[in-house]
Parts: sequence; structure tokens; C-alpha cells
Amino acid sequence: MQPVHLEKISYQFDCILVGENIEILKFGNLSTRSDNHQYQLTYIMNEKYLEEFNYSNVGAAIIHSSLKDKTVNFKSYLLTEINPETLFYTIFFEYTSRNYFKNFKKSSKATSIISSSAIIHDSVIIGNNCIIMDNVVLMPNTIIGDRVTIKPNTTIGGDGFQVKEVDGIRKVVPHVGGVQVGNDVEIGSNVSIDKGLFGEFTTIGNETKIDNQVYIGHSSVIGNRNIIAGGSSIAGNVITEENIWIGLSASINQLLKIGKNSFIGAHAAVIKSIKQHEKVVGVPSRVIGWVCDCRSPLKKNENEFMCTKCSKKYKLDVDLTMHRV
Repeated sequence: MQPVHLEKISYQFDCILVGENIEILKFGNLSTRSDNHQYQLTYIMNEKYLEEFNYSNVGAAIIHSSLKDKTVNFKSYLLTEINPETLFYTIFFEYTSRNYFKNFKKSSKATSIISSSAIIHDSVIIGNNCIIMDNVVLMPNTIIGDRVTIKPNTTIGGDGFQVKEVDGIRKVVPHVGGVQVGNDVEIGSNVSIDKGLFGEFTTIGNETKIDNQVYIGHSSVIGNRNIIAGGSSIAGNVITEENIWIGLSASINQLLKIGKNSFIGAHAAVIKSIKQHEKVVGVPSRVIGWVCDCRSPLKKNENEFMCTKCSKKYKLDVDLTMHRV
């Protein structure tokens, strides 16, 4: 994003600036991933989250003027008399419409095979030895690693689905991030992977395999060597660590973390975070056991657990987190 000072925003949108007139390089909320939190503008709706903001790395917040007495002298604020969330998205819509967000140069390697019916937009980078099949759509700000296969009718880098009211009208919020796909990834047919919302990238880790008709929401981080079976849906801002199995038509709610080496059964509805090695099934999902790195069940043997296939040993900590011995 092109830098803009808080003072300029405050003047344009009738706010009162309290604190330093810092440059803003990014929009986002308190959970948005960023390497530049100190230059990020967010919004705060109540005193609880204002306290969280005051002790976070985020640089500036839009708050209601009634919270002025709760501000601190080492942060920057824009005080408003209207709903802070509404104002935040009004500002965000304004700057996206002005093309304040940067793209990068399009490129693809000669070693990759790209179908003539694929649609490759500007600001797309494709690595070595990739196969891009019929009717694939790669939207701007998409980076594809080496040896990636993308099967027919898949769309990568479209807008996610976040609806906010701006100027009295419900609107889908424009997304200004991107998608980064690692090396040795395979993506099936009719898959949708949304780009990041506020400039961050949705990421797909190395050696991850994604089946047909999978949906991955905006700003999610999919770890290395995940297997995601057909029909699964992963909402926005989900983090999955490495070596996770997600079964057929499973769904994962937004803002959750899925621990490494865990197993999510078919049709499970995951509504809370999962610890490493946990096996969950059902609607809503519940823990029914633990699995080894090799995904075989763990069986309790006195004070430890052992893999029924490879005999690796594990121990359950006091916080019910499974670890290799």
C-alpha cells in the first residue's frame, strides 16, 4: 500500500487525531497477519478491545470519542462520533478505489505448461515445471511455486466473502492481498482459494495436496504436507500446521488453529482449535483419540502412548497436548 499519514485521513473523514501522525501502510483488525503492525490502522468497538489494542503492536486505531479517556500516550487514535467499524470500511473502500495497493510484475517460466484456455491475469508469477490446466483462473497477486499442478476450473486469488455496511448499503469488502502457493503442490478441479483481505497473502505450504471442490477462505495459512479431501471448506484466517489430514466434506470455522499431525474426520464441523495429534470427528467435532505422525492410532500403554503401526512413543502433557517421547 502507498503510505498515507493519519493526519490526512483525519482531515478527509472528519476525525480527531490523538497521538503521533504516523504513516499508515496497511489496514487490518487485531488478528490480521502482518510484518508491519506498527504501521497498521484498525478499528476498536469497545473498552475490552481497546485495552488489547493498547498493548498490541498495531500502530493506530479508529475509536469512538467516548473512549478518549482510555487512550494511552504511546499509541495513535482517530476519534469519531460514528460507528468506528463503519468508518474503517468507508476509509478502506475509498483507498481501494484509488488503487493505493500495489501489484507486482507478471512472469512465468518457459518450463511450465499452461492451457490456452487458462486465464492468467496481470501480477501473477508462475514457477518452474508447473501444469496449469483448462479454464484455470489465476487472479492478480498470485504467486505459484515450482512443480505445481492446478486442475481444470479452479480459481485462485478471488475476493473472499466479507460483507459490511458502508454508506447505508451492504457491500462485499474488496480484498487487496494475494495468494502464495508453495512448491510441489497439487490442486484439484473446481477449487476456490481466496486472496488475503488487507494485504496479507493466503498461503498454501509445500507438498500440500488439495482434492476437488475444496474452498479455502481469505488470509488462511495452510501448512506443509497437508491433505485436504474433496468438498472441504476452510473459512478465513485459519492456520493449519504441517502434516494434517482433513477428511471429505469437513468444515473448519474462521480464526481457528489446527495443530500439526492432527486428523479431522469426514463431514466433521470444527468450531474450536485442535491440538497436535488430536483425532476429531462429528458435528460439532469432538476429540476421540490421538494419531501418530504416520496417522495410525495411538494406544495407551501404562504411562505412555504407542503407535499401533510404527511403534513410536508419545506422552500426554498436563494440558492434554500429545508429544513424541
